[in-house]
Formats: sequence, C-alpha cells, structure tokens
Amino acid sequence: MVDFFTNKASRAVFLGLIFLSLATPRSWAWGREGHRLTALVAEAYLTPEAKAQIKELLSSESLADVAPWADTYRSDHPETAPWHFVDIPKSAAAFDRDRDCPVSSTDPKSPWRDCVTDRILYFEGRLGDTSLPPADRAMALKFLVHLIGDVHQPFHAMGDDRGGNNVGVHFLGSTQCGSYTCNLHGVWDDSMIEERGLSEPKYTALLLQEIKDNNWEKMSGGAPSTWANISHHYAVEAYAPNGALITHEYYNEEIKIVDAELALGGLRLARVLNRLLVAPEADQAGRKPLPAPEAK
Repeated sequence: MVDFFTNKASRAVFLGLIFLSLATPRSWAWGREGHRLTALVAEAYLTPEAKAQIKELLSSESLADVAPWADTYRSDHPETAPWHFVDIPKSAAAFDRDRDCPVSSTDPKSPWRDCVTDRILYFEGRLGDTSLPPADRAMALKFLVHLIGDVHQPFHAMGDDRGGNNVGVHFLGSTQCGSYTCNLHGVWDDSMIEERGLSEPKYTALLLQEIKDNNWEKMSGGAPSTWANISHHYAVEAYAPNGALITHEYYNEEIKIVDAELALGGLRLARVLNRLLVAPEADQAGRKPLPAPEAK
C-alpha cells in the first residue's frame, strides 16, 4: 500500500498539516449505509433455514433494516457502548484480551467482557439458545448483525485517538463531512462509502461481484479476535496524523479495504447465522451452550 503519511517526500505532496482545532463527536462503526451493505451481502448467502428463522424472529424487518439498530439502542443504554469496538493499541502486534477488553462495568463477575470480540460470542450463544424467548433471541440477532459489521471497520479495532475520532482531517479538500467536522474515524464510517456515489443495489452488486472475482468465500470463517487483528492491521496502515489532507490517492487505495471489509463482514455474518439458525428438526441438542470467551 502507498505510504502516504510516514514518507517525508510523500508528506509534502499529500499532506496539509493544518492542525485543526476540531470538536469531533464520537463516531460509531460503519455508518447506517455501511451496516446495511454488510447485511445485504449476508442476505445473499443465507440458507433457506436461516432465512425462515430470521423471518420468524424479525417479522416484517430484514437484516438490512435492523443492521443500524444497535447504535440507536446505545443512545438509551450507554453501558452497551464499549461492545461496539476493541481498543487495541496502535503499537501492539495483536489483540490481547486482558489488555484490550475490560471487565464488564455493570457485572464485574460476568465471564463476558466489554468489547466487540467478547460480545459477538456472547450474542452467538444467545441467538443459538432456543430455550430463550423469541424477543431475547431477536435482540441477540440484531446485535450480531451490527457487531460483526463493527469489528470489520478498521478503526473499531484501534484504541489510539479514540479510534481516530480525535484526528481531524480534510477529506478531499473539505473539513465538513455531512453535519460534522471531518475526523478520520468518520471518514471511514461514512465519507468514503458516500464518495462511491453508488445506489444501495449497485453497491451491493459490486460487493457480491468482488466476492466472486476474488474467491473470498474461502475467507468466510475465523474467530472475532482474528477479524479484529486484521482490522487493527488495516487501521495502523491507514492511520493519518491530525490535520492531514485525505487525498484522492489515499481514497483510491483505502476504498479497496472498505469494500473488502464490507464484503467479508457480510460473508462472515452469513456463516455465523447459517450455523446458528438450523432447521428445528436438525437441532437435536436443544439448548446450545454459550461459546467460551476467547483468551487472547
């Protein structure tokens, strides 16, 4: 990948170190459209059995409809905010659960901690537990759709500068990104996706074609900690200093990562749901135990 921000010669061309004094609100994962795109990709890979159970749990809503729900829920339930990310230090080689995933603030004795990698596994167990009321399983499904999207947004796996929220940037010549002043995290959440200029059906079709062209189906597995480590690597590579000018060169390189992470997030979401939502007659074990938290 082009080294835009560490090479001194490139820095003179690509950066305007203006050092903005910006008040940057906290951004949360992919924006609404990014979450919907991940869910739309997943819907294309669901088994008939998974589709039927999703319809029972969500009624008239689709996965794409509920994909942004957890951000709205967080507004009235701030204790869920840490579930959306994992603060791996920029200087770290990989995720470390003891360092990066704090003990639950509301239930310190819980084996489940307050970061996205733990909470994906927690909600997998909740969704797969057929003894729970449908409303509880539906909530678990909504969280899973959202959190698996979250862990594929690179800056949700880096703790420095609040995941890039504190890094003010100029995006393609502007300091204004929609209704807020541009920051690095928000550029990855929304601005680069918007710059594509594609309708939702066309963007979904592009992602599905990229999956086929690149044979990404074989990459649909893995654990949440692995996904977080990959996202962290991308965030480190794409990090920009405060006041940076995000140029077309940067955009043209990094939109490839955005597209890949949206597509892979959808594939992995589908794989998880297809595993958990089997036909009732195939579920001989009854209640499914919670998966164990990952140690590292």
